[in-house]
Amino acid sequence: MITLVKIFSRSLSSAMRNKNVRQSLFLIFGLIFISTSLLSINMVGKTYRYSIGDIAREDVRVPGDIVYKIESETQMERKRISETAPLVFDRDQSVLLDRLKIVDLFFEYVDTTLKEIPPQGVEDRTFQFMTLKSRLPQYLRFDDRTIYNVLRYPRPSEMSAIVKRILIYVMDRGILEKPYDNPLNIQNRNITIRIINVATDTNEISKSPDDLKTLAEVKKELYGISRSIAPNLNNEQITVVYTIVRDLLRSNLKFNPEETRRRIEESANSVKPVMGTLKKGQTLVREGDTITTETLNRINILNSYTSTTHVTFIIGVFLLQLSFLIIFGFFLLEYHARLLPGEKTPIIIFSIVLVFLVYTFFISRTENILNSTMVFSLYLPIAAVTMIISSLFNMFIAIIVGLYCVFFTTLITGGSLPVVLLAFSSAFLGVFVLTNVERRTDFLRGGLVLGILNAVVAVGVSLMEEYGVYDVLKNVELSLANGIINSILVLGIFPIYENLFGITTKFHLLELSDLNAPIFKRMLIKAPGTYNHSLMVSTMAETACKDIGANYMLARVGAYYHDIGKIDDAGIYIENKVTDAIAKNLSPVEYSKKIIAHVEKGVELARKNRLPEQIINFIREHHGKTTMTYFYHQALEEADTHAGSGAINKADFQYPGPKPHSRETAVVMLADAVEAASRSLQEPTLVKLESLVKKIIYNKLNEDELHFSDLTMSDLNKIQKAFMRVLTGIFHSRIEYPDQEELEKLERKVLNRDDEGAGIS
Repeated sequence: MITLVKIFSRSLSSAMRNKNVRQSLFLIFGLIFISTSLLSINMVGKTYRYSIGDIAREDVRVPGDIVYKIESETQMERKRISETAPLVFDRDQSVLLDRLKIVDLFFEYVDTTLKEIPPQGVEDRTFQFMTLKSRLPQYLRFDDRTIYNVLRYPRPSEMSAIVKRILIYVMDRGILEKPYDNPLNIQNRNITIRIINVATDTNEISKSPDDLKTLAEVKKELYGISRSIAPNLNNEQITVVYTIVRDLLRSNLKFNPEETRRRIEESANSVKPVMGTLKKGQTLVREGDTITTETLNRINILNSYTSTTHVTFIIGVFLLQLSFLIIFGFFLLEYHARLLPGEKTPIIIFSIVLVFLVYTFFISRTENILNSTMVFSLYLPIAAVTMIISSLFNMFIAIIVGLYCVFFTTLITGGSLPVVLLAFSSAFLGVFVLTNVERRTDFLRGGLVLGILNAVVAVGVSLMEEYGVYDVLKNVELSLANGIINSILVLGIFPIYENLFGITTKFHLLELSDLNAPIFKRMLIKAPGTYNHSLMVSTMAETACKDIGANYMLARVGAYYHDIGKIDDAGIYIENKVTDAIAKNLSPVEYSKKIIAHVEKGVELARKNRLPEQIINFIREHHGKTTMTYFYHQALEEADTHAGSGAINKADFQYPGPKPHSRETAVVMLADAVEAASRSLQEPTLVKLESLVKKIIYNKLNEDELHFSDLTMSDLNKIQKAFMRVLTGIFHSRIEYPDQEELEKLERKVLNRDDEGAGIS
């Protein structure tokens, strides 16, 4: 884990040294703040102040779906549910158990007495009665007649069982001390009896109020109950059993007002609020109408909703965008060279997204458009945003920006499915419809394709939402218009960014790549060797940039112009066969200074021809700070031969730089060096060419010329292979064709041989 943290911190530290990365993260924070503010403002709407009987000064419409609680209906529902909550009574099981213990103890005394003083076959139990009565504690004493008759019963244990059975039957039904008088004034006929003081979990039994009996009522019914439970006993025995049970009966059922209240409150709280809905675009009152009670209630609901700051919503939006920043930051740290190809890229993308956010915000507050979320999404230039960014830079950054635009659109419309689908399709189609655009007129073709595909999506969404035929046709019409308008918008915005930010677009590059331009005609006439060299370098650079995913068109055009500074002094350069007589009399230092000067002359000529800064960078950086080793070596030899010739300063033989600051200029530097060196090879072979390419690339790498270029070792390997493909195509072995005279001589020789053979045969 610690190792991973260290690796990440090193990657972060390395990436943060890049100005583009720092600037991008700062601007993203700015966008998060702006978009969160816009979304928050959009959630807080206008409030209205009216009283009953007032005349509406304007139309009052609902800006978005509002779900609100209907308090009166909710209270009615809670009251209804509360009245159905059962009344709670507690039946104390310990009362019954206590009565049963008394029965057992009483009959135990009876049994002991009869065993100690057994009857002698006579009916008289006077002696046993006197003994038992003297032994019984006060709480076990029944009337004398009952005790005497119990002693006369032949099987006391049987009578004990009958008494307990009757007690259980009667007391399990519950016995009230006094009639239930509804102390809580609850109109409810449902009763729940809880059995308390039991070893197991508390059980509950549902009953009706009519089933509740008081102690007095139970005693009135007790004789009949005893007779039904013990039908085999005679009248005297039934009377004994009845008397014992009657004297033992106690109330064991009691109303529990606290538990009843708790359950009523719990039932009321469990009721879900009765909700009402004000739909987006719904008109609550029109201008000039009288404010009624119902209208005022709805306006108050609207006011309470719109005046809420929605703090949780704002925090949620901020956290979501922060997560987006973290995800994008990861890609930025790893692939910043590909995502941000130029120094002005972050500012340009920031300006495009900012305009989109502000435009979408104001459109979302236009009530007529918001009446249909699908129509709203077709009014947004999401496709234009991704089309511009993918054309100016690359599809990777365009996809990321497109996803963010979809995210913002989804939030500002409340997550409507039609909006999400159409916004998503517009964003991604905008990235890919202009993939192979080479002329400005191709934008209209891309816009038409975008409109048709969006129309298909719109039809699908319309069918899902069950729109009418008229609405479906209207959405198709808007989709087609959206595609065309987006393409026209992109065409109009491109020149603004080209001039305002000095950015070089694909179409500007196509215009600059015209080899019939006056500057190239002049180069072809005055410096034909330089002209051919530039074409070769452009071919090599374009091939290599395609392989490493760099801007191959920029590299090709930059290679065309990289040596335009040689036009005026073409005669001093080896590729033009050194026709200038002055060059032969120059010292190594003077010669090298003249050659080095072609960089500055090229920059001046480029500015004179109003070439964009990105092309000028190729002229300025294609030699970096390389040392002209040929002239430096020549100067050192002369200094060694002539001791008094003066000191040799290496800086006089070095190009002023700067070193390449982009992958494209670095590739052109390598292609320039390789192409020039390949011309000096005698009888070039595949091995010689490969050795030369490797040597030049690794020399540039070791001299730190590629430090600011963001080229990786993998890129350099691909560049080497690309150069080899081009060079082997140029220096491939050719078949030496025989001349006509030799061909005729060989024909005559073959014909003579055939004639001689025919004569012999």
